[in-house]
Amino acid sequence: MKKFDFSKEFGNIDPKYISEAEGEWKGKKKAWAPSFWNKLVAACVILALISTVLANPKVQAAIKNLALSIGETLGFQKEIESYTEALNMSQTDQGITANIKEVVLDEGVLLFRVHAEIDAPKENQQGKSVSILSFKNTGITLDMDKTTINGQKLDEYMNAEYSPYSVDDLLDADADRDEEEYDRVQEYRFHAPTDLGENSEVHLVLNAFDYDDWEKSLAEFTFDFNISREKILKQTTNKELENISVETEEGTVTLKDIFLNKLQSSISADVPEKLFQKYEVELRGTDSKGNKVRYELKDDAETEAISRNWKFKTDFWRTYGNAGDDERPEIPDPDSEYLELQLYLKSDDIMESSVTETYDLDDDTYAEEGKVYDAADDSAWKAVGKKIRINIR
Repeated sequence: MKKFDFSKEFGNIDPKYISEAEGEWKGKKKAWAPSFWNKLVAACVILALISTVLANPKVQAAIKNLALSIGETLGFQKEIESYTEALNMSQTDQGITANIKEVVLDEGVLLFRVHAEIDAPKENQQGKSVSILSFKNTGITLDMDKTTINGQKLDEYMNAEYSPYSVDDLLDADADRDEEEYDRVQEYRFHAPTDLGENSEVHLVLNAFDYDDWEKSLAEFTFDFNISREKILKQTTNKELENISVETEEGTVTLKDIFLNKLQSSISADVPEKLFQKYEVELRGTDSKGNKVRYELKDDAETEAISRNWKFKTDFWRTYGNAGDDERPEIPDPDSEYLELQLYLKSDDIMESSVTETYDLDDDTYAEEGKVYDAADDSAWKAVGKKIRINIR
């Protein structure tokens, strides 16, 4: 999220609101993690911020005009502007107009910002049916059966969405008011090897759906466009790695090659099957510029494939500094000379235990079989083996 000075942007706001909104944020955002508790903690923080900021009418009036770009929404400053294709293409169906504002496409990841509005009543006086009256219970999603890139369907394994506002989405303090607009950055991760090429032909199909009946499409929007990938390819590093490995009790983890640009990074590896079955596996450390970096082990093989294709991949986790510091994704700077990394393991046993009681919204903890865990606690992660160094340049 983009950080800004509330007092300058919105005029005379009670100082206590500014203090509360600009205070230190701690924790991490892991958008594609299956953990319910991590998501709930993040939601509680956002709701607390909304209740503070949106009480001021000047904020309510101004927030609509402050939608962020894809890069700003994900925590980047201007690093990925050159990767972003501005489209501003609109389609209308069932009284809903959907607009694709911008798109980012890279190996294994598709990002786009979509804005949708319900047509005003005066535009529907000629008998046009309006099947959606508000976006309170309506979402917009990518149709994976119809969307293609260069004629190939995407083998999706994860998706997430983000609100492109400095405070999460609400355009009016009245929570009961019907929401007539929808604005989100959507992220879709798909398995390689989809051949993207230098100039990708994209056939993108969106569906509007009801959260209570998500399999039923209420409206459909089709967009056809090309994306030039010349800039992102020029700024992407691919390098084979030699003699870099970590010993574990389950066997040797061997790193084979690294892929790196301003949007993401991945490291191909040979990994013992038992290691992945017993643990969550990550590489953590810093780049040569002192930035925190973090990779999570994923199987990047196609869904129907028998063999594994292990890769350590970055996500849009955030590093939160003190008040006044910018937050950034835990992704290496592509101009770094090297990475210094440590292998970390976390047992899956704690994830398999059943939650027995309640979640405390005040202190971000939940009860689990008589024990209490901090939802953002990393103490269960254990460093394994020696630190490793990857020379990029």
